[in-house]
Amino acid sequence: MTPAARLTSTVVCRDPKASLDWLERAFGFEVTTLLTDAEGQVAHAEMGFHGARIGVAGEWFGDMLGPAVMKSPASLDGQGTQFCWIDLPEGFDIDAHCERARAAGARITQAPEEQFYGARTYRALDPDGHVWNFRRHTRDVAAQEIEAATGLTYAVETAAPAPEARSPVTPYVCYADPAAAYGWLEAAFGLEPHIYVTDAAGGLAHAEMTFRGQTVGVSKAWSERHAAPGDVAGRNTQTIHLQLDDGIDDHHARAVAAGAEIVRPLETQAYGDRTYLALDLEGHVWSFGQTVKPMGVAQWDAELGTVTLRRPAATR
Repeated sequence: MTPAARLTSTVVCRDPKASLDWLERAFGFEVTTLLTDAEGQVAHAEMGFHGARIGVAGEWFGDMLGPAVMKSPASLDGQGTQFCWIDLPEGFDIDAHCERARAAGARITQAPEEQFYGARTYRALDPDGHVWNFRRHTRDVAAQEIEAATGLTYAVETAAPAPEARSPVTPYVCYADPAAAYGWLEAAFGLEPHIYVTDAAGGLAHAEMTFRGQTVGVSKAWSERHAAPGDVAGRNTQTIHLQLDDGIDDHHARAVAAGAEIVRPLETQAYGDRTYLALDLEGHVWSFGQTVKPMGVAQWDAELGTVTLRRPAATR
């Protein structure tokens, strides 16, 4: 049996406390983990939504990131290096969800509508300019139907999962050369090829990879709101964390052999996880971890000097 993995996409915000509150009001996300430091600043935060796991962080940089700098899209003229798809459960009222987001101040850039690939979707921007795409599966669509409707070439490397088997959140990582990234991510991080859709000229239209049941999208920077880190001086607006059940040392060795730049070495952290941080071939920040010493909330607060709350003190 293949060990399970967890994927967390973390959005970088100018004011993470305000973002936690806004994401709850607008999208219905719920704070699941919140650590604050002695000054009351957010040290680590996660939100959940129908099985999706989303991290929220403030802007930062430092030695552990090497040449990478974490910025909000609001600090980069609205450009982001990733965007997220959230898959909603069957029967979910996506139109009402869109109206809730609009009422909270989300900018709706695509109203809910049926798509050729069998989903009803809408697209929204949060106050920091992150792109959020929400979709609810409505019908199964064969690859041949997609090709007939779009003229695209639909290559599936592994059997397509049933709708309920998809990751509830899929981060799409933007690259200047997505074809090269697709191969490199397999060689370095062990992501598995899944779907690669090309247009008549052979250019990338849509691509997905999987990692132990989790889905990661590979994208080109396809609008003025999307950018590869190289387009914005090495900055990142989101990160991806993959949590392994085992094999973290072998995974690290594989990444090093493939040329990944290790910007935080593999080591066991005070909160009981063995982790490392790496940059991919275009400078996206990826983190990997494995729990080696399970801890409760009181234990990690004692080790880290943090305070774990249900939500920021200012908004309780």
